[in-house]
Amino acid sequence: MKIIKLIFKGVLPYGIVRILQKRKNKKKPPFFFEFHVVEHCNLNCKGCSHFSCLADEEYLDKNVFERDCQRLSVLSKEISQITINGGEPLLHPEIISFFDIARKYFSKKTVLRLTTNGILLPKQTDEFWKACANYDVHIDISNYPVNVENDKIAVFVKKYGVNIAYNYNVKSTDDPKEKLMYKIPMDLDGRQNIVDSYSKCPHPGCITLRNGKIYRCCTIAHIKFFNKHFGSNLQITEGDWIDIFKVNTIDEIHKFLSGPFPFCRYCKPLEKRNDVKWAVTKRAIEEWV
Repeated sequence: MKIIKLIFKGVLPYGIVRILQKRKNKKKPPFFFEFHVVEHCNLNCKGCSHFSCLADEEYLDKNVFERDCQRLSVLSKEISQITINGGEPLLHPEIISFFDIARKYFSKKTVLRLTTNGILLPKQTDEFWKACANYDVHIDISNYPVNVENDKIAVFVKKYGVNIAYNYNVKSTDDPKEKLMYKIPMDLDGRQNIVDSYSKCPHPGCITLRNGKIYRCCTIAHIKFFNKHFGSNLQITEGDWIDIFKVNTIDEIHKFLSGPFPFCRYCKPLEKRNDVKWAVTKRAIEEWV
């Protein structure tokens, strides 16, 4: 009961809560992660938290992903969920390979998700839809105010029995043509208190795998695109990631994720806004700060 009260008061960081719950329940907390198969996107949303609208065209090498999955499978067979993300993942010409690799190392007890804006789904081949069914891939379509041919998607879903859901991470306004998104401003000078920023983080579940390293959030993992585009210098240190090839147990990763992290000094979660109108990016720094 004491833990619950502290959570509601915003005193305990997410990671500390998980550690305390682990001790109380004597159960290992589930481990989950997301990763980018591509960095770029075909939608170019204003203020993208993954910086996809600023990224160069970049595709993940499937051999790198297999290397990382093999290592994680040694550390733990109990990965609760793997999310294939981006960028727009359907831009990857070998997207099916990532389904195969994930299932090679993790059973169907591990939920395998594909997050997409849905625009390219109607153009996917029968081979793709069969693979989604065979590998038990759950497709999550993010709800943006763009033209998605849902009727065509529904035909494939019914034909192959694929799991699909619509993720309403973009809130509607009174105007059906208008959508609102959230924004967590960044402090380019890094003057924020890292404990406060970490404990108030509204999105503690975006643990990101990138080239053998685990990051607490997608912002840290992909800030290089922001830095390159704007010529900024938001620094990542060794305290912001953990190398999966230099740990011996999954518990070491859990301990690391209990945070906070040096990079948290750049985030201002207390100034989070939920009233940002969705639009195509102008690649202006004001979209992120």
